[in-house]
Amino acid sequence: MMPDGCPPEEVMVPQHVKPQNVADMRPLTLIDTLEFYDVPQILTAKDATGTNYLCTLFNHTDEACQYIGVQISEPRLMAFVGGQLDLRDAYLHPEVDNGLYLVETRHETLTATTLLQPESLTEKMLPAHGYYYDADDLSADHLSATDTYQLEVPAHDRITFSTLISRMGWQASSLRKNIGKIAVL
Repeated sequence: MMPDGCPPEEVMVPQHVKPQNVADMRPLTLIDTLEFYDVPQILTAKDATGTNYLCTLFNHTDEACQYIGVQISEPRLMAFVGGQLDLRDAYLHPEVDNGLYLVETRHETLTATTLLQPESLTEKMLPAHGYYYDADDLSADHLSATDTYQLEVPAHDRITFSTLISRMGWQASSLRKNIGKIAVL
């Protein structure tokens, strides 16, 4: 759920960034807030077709928060969350044409309202150079020291699963197998 109102800010929205007609608007569902300071600064969302959006706040008023949002694949989103992708590069070099949007929150709704082009983005809209997300910066209140997951892995996928475990840097000894189908980390 998004905040009802956002604190005022002096950033002016460029004239070329105006909402299109209602048919072009895409309702989004908030998936995660990655950075929060008074209001969500960086968030992830999905549209009705399951497309991921990475959104960064650039303007907020009493009526709305405005973000630039980029459609982003799951691997590229994971690269950002893993600290391997510069946030600015995600917007300047989108994976797909017509993948940049003005995203707004109004009355607790999140909507992609206007299609943007990379060349139309102003410096005030873009994040600073060299911002790499660092989940380690989250406070200890939000993270537990260890997490336990239970996964069902069919026998024919064990090799793929074992490869995934090793690529994640986990020790094979941390994997306990139970009767063919269940793996507990």
